[in-house]
Amino acid sequence: MSLFFGKKEQAVIELFHEHLDAVENTIRKLLELIQSMKNASSDKIKELAERVREAETAADKVRRKAEMEMYSGAFLPNFRGDLLGTIESLDRIANKAEAVADEIDLQNLKIPAELFEDFENLVKKSFETYMALKDAAKEMFEDFESANEKIIDTEKFEHETDQIERKTIRKIFSMENLPLAEKIQLKKLVHRIADISDTSEDVSDRIQIILYKRKV
Repeated sequence: MSLFFGKKEQAVIELFHEHLDAVENTIRKLLELIQSMKNASSDKIKELAERVREAETAADKVRRKAEMEMYSGAFLPNFRGDLLGTIESLDRIANKAEAVADEIDLQNLKIPAELFEDFENLVKKSFETYMALKDAAKEMFEDFESANEKIIDTEKFEHETDQIERKTIRKIFSMENLPLAEKIQLKKLVHRIADISDTSEDVSDRIQIILYKRKV
């Protein structure tokens, strides 16, 4: 099922898609940062963390443009409110990615070699969760059934993220050579990364409600 919109609405949809891309780019930059932590210097890690921040700022700018377009009268009031809430929730995903980068940079965190693959897998799965959400968000304007399928994928990937999260935390606290303070820092970092996936699922729930409303 596809919906038809006027020029104002189409302009907002284009900005909405641009914002989805900008959030994706923020998570991609975070993945680059995590992958660099295996061998990169402290200066390189700081540089990559700054790129995550720049990507998050870019996502913020697109979000504000989309919101201004909607406040100018695009969409009916009920749907406008739902879409505004969705964009704000999507932007929180970029904020979560930035928070991970900040924690790594500002606390000068190191990932032990034994845990590197676990952290990389956690970010990759969080990214996969977001990509399923992104597809659902795009299909929200075009094909309700396809959007529903992508929401199911989002939930599936979020569950898989939870499994990696628990496995990684268990592994952290099984490492006898790691001081407790470092274990606690790494556990917090694991939670922050997994929050990207959790928030993606939260947004998919919001989109599911929008789809139900549009069917009524």
